[in-house]
Amino acid sequence: MTTHPFYEPRILKMDLEKYADIAVDGGVWLVGEVLAQGPSTNGEFTPDTRYVYKPRYREAAIIELRAINEELRHQIFIQGFLRLPDNGVQATFQGLCVTHTEMLHEAFRIEWTRRHGKMIDVSKMRSAAAIELLHKLAPPR
Repeated sequence: MTTHPFYEPRILKMDLEKYADIAVDGGVWLVGEVLAQGPSTNGEFTPDTRYVYKPRYREAAIIELRAINEELRHQIFIQGFLRLPDNGVQATFQGLCVTHTEMLHEAFRIEWTRRHGKMIDVSKMRSAAAIELLHKLAPPR
């Protein structure tokens, strides 16, 4: 006997801009967690999801993201989105990363520039350990 579900699961479609908006926020949160937790002795990193909506070290995280190259920054945005608490669209986002890569990266570029492109760069706040950990978080292409 087959039972039918009470509802038909659907994934709501969002504009690429909305994915980029969430990914930029996720990237800022992820870098803030790297800065807050510092390097670990065992090499593991688990971001604290309690700070998703109010990232720790937000300004310093934005400065760190401005200091790295665009390709790594976009990888951090992707990892930030994927490490957010399950919001039901992670699988769709992963699919977009494969099928609409260039459009997604352009949306990242536009959103990042719109929100943080005019911020003053303060190079003394850079953390070598944080940059190293960010490189480890972003999987190689």
